[in-house]
Amino acid sequence: MMAEKVQRSLFWKLAVSLVIFLWALVELFPSGVRRGLDLQGGLSVALEVDPRSLTEDQLGRRKQLEQVRDVIRRRLDGMGLVEPQILLRGGNQIEIQLAGVFSRDNPDVLDAIKKPAKLEFRAAYGGPSDPQVPPPGYVRVPWAKGEAEAGPADGLLLRRTPELIGRDVKRAAAIVNQYGGYEIGLELTPEGAKKFERVTAENMGRPLAIVLDGKIYSAPLVRAVIRDGRAAISGHFGQREAVELASVLNNPLEMELRLSEVHELGPTLAEDVRASAVRAASVGSGLVMAFMVAYYGLSGAVAVLSLFLNVAIMLGSMAMLGATLTLPGIAALVLSVGMAVDSNILIFARMGEEWAEGKSPALAFETGFRRAFSAIFDANVTTLLTAAILIAYGAGPIRGFGIVLAIGVLATLFCTLVFCDGALKFLVHRCRVKSLLPSWVRGSGKAHFPFHRWTRPAFLLAAVAILAGMGAIVLRGKNIYGIDFTGGDELLLSFRERPALRELHSLAARNGIGEIQAVFQRPLDGDGEQLNVRTTVQKGGKFFQLAKEELSGAELQLLRLTSIGGNVSASIRRNAAVALLLALGGILAYVAVRFEIGFGMGAFLSTIHDVLATVGIYVLLGHRFSAPMVAAVLMIVGYSINDTIVVFDRIREELPRNPSLSLTQVVDLALNKTLSRTLLTSLTVLTASLSLWLLGAGSMVDIAFIFTIGVVVGTFSSIFIASPIFLRWHRGRRENLGRI
Repeated sequence: MMAEKVQRSLFWKLAVSLVIFLWALVELFPSGVRRGLDLQGGLSVALEVDPRSLTEDQLGRRKQLEQVRDVIRRRLDGMGLVEPQILLRGGNQIEIQLAGVFSRDNPDVLDAIKKPAKLEFRAAYGGPSDPQVPPPGYVRVPWAKGEAEAGPADGLLLRRTPELIGRDVKRAAAIVNQYGGYEIGLELTPEGAKKFERVTAENMGRPLAIVLDGKIYSAPLVRAVIRDGRAAISGHFGQREAVELASVLNNPLEMELRLSEVHELGPTLAEDVRASAVRAASVGSGLVMAFMVAYYGLSGAVAVLSLFLNVAIMLGSMAMLGATLTLPGIAALVLSVGMAVDSNILIFARMGEEWAEGKSPALAFETGFRRAFSAIFDANVTTLLTAAILIAYGAGPIRGFGIVLAIGVLATLFCTLVFCDGALKFLVHRCRVKSLLPSWVRGSGKAHFPFHRWTRPAFLLAAVAILAGMGAIVLRGKNIYGIDFTGGDELLLSFRERPALRELHSLAARNGIGEIQAVFQRPLDGDGEQLNVRTTVQKGGKFFQLAKEELSGAELQLLRLTSIGGNVSASIRRNAAVALLLALGGILAYVAVRFEIGFGMGAFLSTIHDVLATVGIYVLLGHRFSAPMVAAVLMIVGYSINDTIVVFDRIREELPRNPSLSLTQVVDLALNKTLSRTLLTSLTVLTASLSLWLLGAGSMVDIAFIFTIGVVVGTFSSIFIASPIFLRWHRGRRENLGRI
């Protein structure tokens, strides 16, 4: 009976894995994953605000433009993971850069971006008690194209004064109606709901028209008083139109935008840089896979197959969601490969321990898998919790990173708990394999290092690293931020001979210009190619003079020099900080409930240590922060908490098994038993990050460098910070633990 149960289990797990893999390929291969501006290029759009709509005060004017930029970003976020760049340019312009595929697939996207979206609810004339001749105060309003309902084809007579307006709407969403079509569901604010109740009570039997930008989209007959504050805009909407309209209604613009310029952009990365990035990604992933096979043998080969499935699921999900893959995204994908093997390493380590105790391969596998499950579950759930908070409270690239992180966690859980379990069961029960693991894996978990003796030196080292890093941040001030944060100068140049992007970056580095961003662009309605270069503040003029002298053959001519704002707005930075704090609070709460409050404090404080130490060391070594660095720091949070949870799970397991040992001895025992897994996981992730750092190019190098620091710091804190904090919280005494 037991054998039949095992057979059924491995059959459905392998079958489901095959179905998921085929689904990923179906999603991926028709069009692939959308490539970002750095890899493919796209479209640059300049929108202009009427200066008469802006205040004369410079500070107030900038605040108005920032509000418009935030509205545009929220609209684009509502249309998918498009990773736009949105900059303030000059005194009244907003520049939007979109990946090429997105702009071509959605020809109406520009209209959706700049649409004012004036929404009104207006009572119609024509109720059962209304006289034939309407009184003053009514005007005929036309139907939107294709929306004419029963009634006059030229529109309806509506009150000039609207009953409700767009600001009375709390939330709008595209929903599927009972006929399978799309409509816009509206949830009103508390004040709007009160107005709506009054309006429906006063207009019983009359149509209540929903008017958008002066056109009627629907005019349902009021048959009952509506008290729940909900309404719907019905019409001939496709899915894309419904999603775009909902996004526009959620984020109304208070001033109209005029299209000023449209340019087609080339890739922001030179061809050799892209080739280096692909090569680095391939080497990093290949080394991780080679290590798994070399160290874990047949089980490692299963883990490698699991990685292929993991990557396929992630890319397939990104293709399905219409996400944009950028160079930082490729780096994150490779680092995810390094992190994804952690669950396999944990299972193999527990299998090795059971095997060393003399158990059969089948029993060692079953017991090891079962004992590793809680650590795998808790570690991934805390990371998933972090991703959920980033999605809920983040904005722009932070929210996009949260979605990709969530996909990665779910893919890892599926590959580990379904595919790997099914594949290993197949090898053990069907193929009767006697040696899933090499003999040297049996010896893992037998170290006897007295970790508690190194607590004070470790805390001192951590304090020195954090204080030195924070000191560097204070001393450098705003100089720690790159163009993405601070903005700078934007030059538009013409040329006779096309200069190489690599030469431009090299010229800037040699002459102290610092970071630049360069891209070739072509007017959408013209043939002449131009060069767009962004530098840090007040470096544009110097860069142009140097480029004109050193690249004389290009015959560069300055067409325009404008100041620009950063792509990472204050609201994105604020949301990132709020999301990070909430994520840390969520980690504390989850670990405290799932484990115990002392464990929660250890996880909470060690994660804060990891963020501060990593950022501080990165700045101390002379590096600057760009937009992708924010996502890299958030990845470090995920890695750090994953590592810490594995150690805490082992402490929790060893406590009841060793009642005669002191709390300090139990912690040392757990740290020694997880040491091989901790070091091996760190080794695989470092292999991936070092490959990207040493062989990569562009922003990939900075992401890999800060992540390399984060892995070292996170490994250190899992051993020397998190567990000692847990010990000190309980004053090193078992009786203070209560029941675990």
